[in-house]
Amino acid sequence: MAGSIIKLKENHMFLFKKNLKLMEKLKEYLEVNQETINEFVKATKYLLDNGIDEHFEVLTKQTHSKESNADDIRREIEHEMYAKSLLPESRRDLLEIIEQLDRIPNRAESILNMFLTQQTLLIEDIKSDMQELINLTSETVVYTIEATRDCFDMSGKMKELARLIDNNESIGDRLERKMITTIFAADIDTGEKMLQKEFVLQVGAICDLCERVKDKLVITSIKRSI
Repeated sequence: MAGSIIKLKENHMFLFKKNLKLMEKLKEYLEVNQETINEFVKATKYLLDNGIDEHFEVLTKQTHSKESNADDIRREIEHEMYAKSLLPESRRDLLEIIEQLDRIPNRAESILNMFLTQQTLLIEDIKSDMQELINLTSETVVYTIEATRDCFDMSGKMKELARLIDNNESIGDRLERKMITTIFAADIDTGEKMLQKEFVLQVGAICDLCERVKDKLVITSIKRSI
């Protein structure tokens, strides 16, 4: 029985390691995913400092271009998965991780489009906290991408990265509550308060998405180590 378990584990690891093209595509996808968030951070920081203008629109388009590139690579990964000899369970795990990860750049692009189409500026009283939340979001994505790499190269960092992601998600929740309290105390009409609140929740949701990816990565890592 013990020999069968060891054999299964070796086969599971081998099937990932022998498909070098698949792993290279995953690495490329993670890099473009990070680049998309970098563009998002650049755009939102510009927005907070300068408002909505032609340059912000350019930054939004650059984010869209990166997100679209990530989508193309994701589809290539999916095609490669079904063309190679991955175990069904291994294929399912990787597919679910990619699908969860893909929601992060999608949400970033969506937020910028919301600002652009609704022509909404955040009130001054929450700009500093929003900048902190954006920085926190960027850091959390870095941890999430590193955790994804760890899941497949088994470098032993998962536990610490999971802790960092959880901590950031909790800090993000506190920042969201603080900003929402500030918004509803502001002298603006109810409709504007709801709109401002929605932008806060949308940005904060990126940390929530990272936590969901982390949860799946932890489960997959455990399955790969037993």
